[in-house]
Formats: sequence, C-alpha cells, structure tokens
Amino acid sequence: MSTTAAESAQARGDLAEKMLPVAGRLASIVRGDGGVQDVQQLIGSLGAQEQVALLVVLAGLVDPDTPVSDALRWLEFNEHGETIVPELPGWNQGISLRDLGEELPVDTDPADLDEVAVARALKGDRSVRLSRAERLKAILAGRKQGKTYIEIDALLGYRPGSANKAVLRACRAAEARGETLEVAPPDNRVLTQQEVVAIRKEAGAGATDVELALRHGVSRPAVSRLVAGVTYAQYGGPLRGAPAGEEGAGGRRVAVRREAAG
Repeated sequence: MSTTAAESAQARGDLAEKMLPVAGRLASIVRGDGGVQDVQQLIGSLGAQEQVALLVVLAGLVDPDTPVSDALRWLEFNEHGETIVPELPGWNQGISLRDLGEELPVDTDPADLDEVAVARALKGDRSVRLSRAERLKAILAGRKQGKTYIEIDALLGYRPGSANKAVLRACRAAEARGETLEVAPPDNRVLTQQEVVAIRKEAGAGATDVELALRHGVSRPAVSRLVAGVTYAQYGGPLRGAPAGEEGAGGRRVAVRREAAG
C-alpha cells in the first residue's frame, strides 16, 4: 500500500506531537531534574525514528537568534556548585545560535548545486528547498542581477537581514582560507542622513568597513570615506579618528585637528 505525501506529512506531524512531552521531560532532566542515567534511559526507550523526531522537536523549541550567552545560561555552575564559563566562541560577544550553526563546514562542490532550484528560488518559488551552499549561490546570483539583500530575503522567504549575514559569514570564511569571495559590487547610492549617522555609530561600535558595506549596500571605499567625514560632512555621527565626544556637523560639534604646540 502506497503512502501519499499528505499521509506522510500527517504521520510526521503525529510523531512530532507524540515527542513533545518527551522533549519536555528531557529538558527538565537536563536542567536539573535528573542525571545521565535518566537521559540514557529516556533516549534508549525510543526508536531511531522517534529519536530523530525528538531532535527536530527540541530544535523547534529553540529560537536560533537567541544569544549563546542566554541559551547556555543554565550552565553557569557545575555539579559541584563551582562557577564556570562555557568555552564557546562568542559567550561574551553576543553571537547567536544561528551564527554558531553557520560556522559548520559547508559542502560547496559545484557538482552538488542545483542550478535550476537556485533559479526558481530567485523567482520567488517558496516550494524550493535550498541547501546552505545553494542558498549562498542564490544570494550571490541575486546580487549580480541587481537585487538588494532585502529583496533577496523576500524572494527566498527569509527574515530581513538573513541574506546579508550569510554573505558576510561567507566572506569571513573565504578570508580565513586566504581566498576572496566574489560579491557583486553594491550600488553607490545617495544615503540619507539617518543612514549616514547609523553607519558612523556602527563603525564607532567596532564594525569593520566590509561589514558596513555589506550591511548597508554601499561600497567599502564609500564607507571608509563616510566614517572619516570626507563625504557627507554635513551630517552628524561620530567620525573615525575624532577625539572622544566630538562628532560631525549637522548641529553637532565638528572634530578639529589639533596641532601640537611647538
């Protein structure tokens, strides 16, 4: 007897619902209501299919944008009551679980990329399921077509800012390998006063020119000139290299170069 797609989806839904109380029990055990033996006993009572469903349910209960520091806050003490700090990147840097997940190796073999799926996704076909490598391919292809990151997010059905972050992570990974990721140059559009001030504030908070360029859709040289006050001098915001507390024009104090007394 064949199984229809609808029946299969219903079966998966029923299994996920069945695993929900198991997920709740496991969370309670891990958070202090039991020990290793309790975990082993609970997991051991499940079949292979149920274990996979349990993992999916547990993952679904976690917001991927939760900061790592919040997600692991319950690990502040060990079984002896001693204070610990989990040795994970970003514990004190505010990165999210999504950021950590994106650091996993990705198979980017061109032979494995479904070009047809990528093209369909860029036309707004939400039924297409893309791998991480295909998603990056779609974003880069969309940029070459002149689409903005926000437009690409909408086409792929992602949260605003997702495409931009994916490219930024890919650029960092390529740089770590000594490579350069080819990204379509952004349009050097005219920025509003609000955008200029925001970019300067983000630069003052430690964002690099590359990050700002990708985030705001302008070129890296344009960002460098903007944050130094060479361009958009009429707008405010903290300038790079300016003395603390001094900002650009637009009703704010202007950084003044001070000559050392002879």
